[in-house]
Amino acid sequence: MSTNYNEALLLVRLLEQENCLANTILKEKGTAMKEQIYVGIDLAKGDSKVAVIDDSGEAICKPFNITNSKEGIKKLLSKLSSYKTGQIVCGMEVSSNYWENMCSYLKEKDLTPILLNPYQVKKYRQAMGFKIKTDPIDAIAIAGLISGRKYESLYISDDSMMELRELVRIKYSFQRRVKDLKKSVLSLLYLVFPEYNKIISYPFSKVSIEILSKYPTSRHMAKASVSKLVKIFRRYQGCNFNLDKAKDLISAAKDSFYSGKASRSRGMTITMQLDEISSLSLKVKDIEDEIRSILDPGDPPGGSSSYNILNSIKGVGIGTIATFIGYVGDVTRFSSSDKLISFIGFYPNIFESGKYRKKNPTIQKAGPRELRYMLYLASVACIKHNSQLRKYYHDKVSAGMPAKKALIKVAVKLARMMYSMLKHKAEYESSRVFMQSLSLKKAA
Repeated sequence: MSTNYNEALLLVRLLEQENCLANTILKEKGTAMKEQIYVGIDLAKGDSKVAVIDDSGEAICKPFNITNSKEGIKKLLSKLSSYKTGQIVCGMEVSSNYWENMCSYLKEKDLTPILLNPYQVKKYRQAMGFKIKTDPIDAIAIAGLISGRKYESLYISDDSMMELRELVRIKYSFQRRVKDLKKSVLSLLYLVFPEYNKIISYPFSKVSIEILSKYPTSRHMAKASVSKLVKIFRRYQGCNFNLDKAKDLISAAKDSFYSGKASRSRGMTITMQLDEISSLSLKVKDIEDEIRSILDPGDPPGGSSSYNILNSIKGVGIGTIATFIGYVGDVTRFSSSDKLISFIGFYPNIFESGKYRKKNPTIQKAGPRELRYMLYLASVACIKHNSQLRKYYHDKVSAGMPAKKALIKVAVKLARMMYSMLKHKAEYESSRVFMQSLSLKKAA
């Protein structure tokens, strides 16, 4: 009986070894079939550096250069010709415009590249202990990051959203330039005609810009005639400047505190800057018309377009709507409004170490600054035109919150509202938004 038992035990062990060997073979075959390589592309203006590693992190070849062209992609594919497209995983940073053409052409070749935030790559490179930054090291870092699968791929909007984002960016840059120019003009105007602002309160109205373009300093204005100034006034409908205003300007110019030094060159500077302000303002208007044509596809008021939905919030204008849609895109890609707020960058930069706590945390600088800026401006408009958001703001201030922080709270609330409205395709209803907040507080 013991002999039969030993034989049976031996047979079982042999079968176990055979199964183990079969499983090992199948596993090795499966691994061979699923083996992937990871291609890190560090983009630059002319040539890009490429690094290729396998699943174990070993380099398959030395880092090499490719041109940012169709020929460069052909070179890349020829280097990887021993692998099928399904085995190749590509990654690149979105740090400039260079990625766009490269990404599009790789997709044509059945390769879907992973687009990475430069911040992720920088932190990964530092974590790996790289002390220096070079193109080959960046390419290796990108390859290593995508091989570890601990990245967050960036979202790429459709064409209309990309157009909106580009228009918003150029509009934002023009507006910043106009703001800087106005500061420069005011600074110079206080020197060359310090009395001007006491007579004309807003120097950048259309009528004032024409006056200053012709008579930029008190020395120029002192030589002007009353009749010529009145003619300028009458060109603009709704202008309430009259003969007395013209006399006041000329009288103030003749008795101006300005020393008169460099009046010709300073006058030319003001004239040129005012010219640029007018030109950029017209360009901003053209951009806004183009934005409106993209946002509003001809739906009647009350239609279900994203523009009509968000336009139902009092205090939110086309600039805020365009910026939100252009940068956020499809809101359903965010599983919650918290994820959206994190994307925007509306969360505090908290620093704690041991017993140290930062007293006044600042807002993170991650995320699109244009979107944060527009939401902040919209919050200012909302507390003027939206009674519910105005009450929300004053409640925060009454509770001891600083005014600027309370405005950011309104901006966050506004972003959450916009997220919910687009997600559920519902227009603004104050009862739904604020009663829900009240019920949550009571439950807490």
